[in-house]
Amino acid sequence: MGVLPYSRLRISRVVARLFGAALVAVLAAGCGGGGASTPSVTPANPGSPPKTPASVSVTFTMHWPGTTTSSAQRSPKYVPFTARSVSVTVNGGTPQYLNSPATTLTIDAPVGTDTFTFATYDAQNGQGNVLSRASVTQAIVNGAANNVSATLNGVIASIAVSLSNPTPNAGVPATVNVNVAAKDADGNTIVGPGDYNTSIHLTLSDPANSGTLSLSTNNVPNAATAPTLTYNGKTLASASIVASATGVTNAAATFSPTPTFYQFSIPTGTNGPQWIAAGSDGNMWFTESPGSAVARITPSGVVTEFTIPTANAQPQMIIGASDGNLWFTEFATTPSPGSSKITKLTTTGTFTENSTLFSPPPPDNPVGLVDRGDGNIWYVANGSSRVGFQGISSGVAGETSIPTAGAGPIGIATAPDNNLYYTESTANKIGRIANLFTTQSEISLTTGTTPESIVRGPDGNLWFTENGTNQIGRLSPSSFSVTGEFPTLTANSQPVGIVVGQDGALWFTENGLDKIGRITTGGTVSEYASPVTGLGLRGIAVAPDGSLWFCEPGTGVNPGRIGKLVY
Repeated sequence: MGVLPYSRLRISRVVARLFGAALVAVLAAGCGGGGASTPSVTPANPGSPPKTPASVSVTFTMHWPGTTTSSAQRSPKYVPFTARSVSVTVNGGTPQYLNSPATTLTIDAPVGTDTFTFATYDAQNGQGNVLSRASVTQAIVNGAANNVSATLNGVIASIAVSLSNPTPNAGVPATVNVNVAAKDADGNTIVGPGDYNTSIHLTLSDPANSGTLSLSTNNVPNAATAPTLTYNGKTLASASIVASATGVTNAAATFSPTPTFYQFSIPTGTNGPQWIAAGSDGNMWFTESPGSAVARITPSGVVTEFTIPTANAQPQMIIGASDGNLWFTEFATTPSPGSSKITKLTTTGTFTENSTLFSPPPPDNPVGLVDRGDGNIWYVANGSSRVGFQGISSGVAGETSIPTAGAGPIGIATAPDNNLYYTESTANKIGRIANLFTTQSEISLTTGTTPESIVRGPDGNLWFTENGTNQIGRLSPSSFSVTGEFPTLTANSQPVGIVVGQDGALWFTENGLDKIGRITTGGTVSEYASPVTGLGLRGIAVAPDGSLWFCEPGTGVNPGRIGKLVY
């Protein structure tokens, strides 16, 4: 009888510092020449009785990776250098172990379809942490050379994720690489060509549900997969990319665009922009004073001016109202009967002017206005210290005096209690009114506060700018009291306009410093400096895409501009 065939398994070595898939080759039966890629064939036990045709002897040959640099660079580079033993199991049987530095292990493999399972460990005799696994099923044929190959998949113990550019300029679309690193229990980074033992799943965590981000893939099965994150350039405070895998602690990377300013010139530089609002047409609309114009600016910065029928109207605050039109106040530089007006402007440029009811002296000089949702536009008259309303479609109007003479009201806002609250800039007070037929209430602020704009915050409180004391105030409607005053970060900031941002914070203009300020409902303040100084800042509004648009009135030397801040 001739010598029965035998086989050898060669487990290739890997680079130190890197952990990855290990290519495993099983050679069963047949004869072959020497060399690294084709092991020489020798009986497992020369001179022993031949095996029955039901199985063949398989000798596994292992070259353990060294720990030195020169050894680590020897090819092939697949098994982690921290591996200290390897297990081999055939058809779910009892595993047999090969411990470092031993290089060969002989087992029997039945002729027929066999499943070989391999695992590497960082301790001997299959103890410690599993570093990689592989399983392959193949037919073993008696009397022929059988090549069985498998690729070891790294067993993930931890994940790290980072971004190639986590803080691009806001407002500009960008695509960044999502760098995902999986490591085994010994801290080796798992590299290819094999898969991970379990796929890594990527998800976006965006509390604002901004819709500004997208991933090229949510599934990372191996180190060769290179996912990317696409940012569309719109408003986003911050979001996280979360990497997760079964049995592994999640990892996350933060994506937070750098707040970025953009500025646009206006055709008539001598007419300084004053106040701004979002229109129902997707554009921003702003008033220009001195002069008599309201202008439209598109998201790309194209400006179109519309002349108000009344000369020297000196338009002030402007809002987008519930009827889909813009409404603004005409302060009127030349006081005369009927010169103060509450005006409607369609998005096609048609004006409808409504004179306020009080005739000079003193003139009404309306400034702030608000749509309470009751079918009326409510306003405050700075010159006459009155509160009034103009029916949106009814044409009905009315006015009443503020309790404090010479109060100098500027801003007005609604609150959850459906009352109207207004600032008394000259009197340093906050007033409250339900309607023209109820008693008004007032609370006093610190002398020199000079409250200006006021807005309903996302927390149900009223937030207002204190131009004289460089603070942002918070008022509780339920107690009708000031519950907080928060200084801006820089002296002489002179805050003016204020608005609720898409991120749930309050954003305000700092007229004295050419900065945009931000305050959370918890009172944390931050500031962002405009790249062009000396223009002053007044009105501020939120665009449909969440960006902040603001007015820079300018001076005779520096023409006015419209600014945009994307965050």
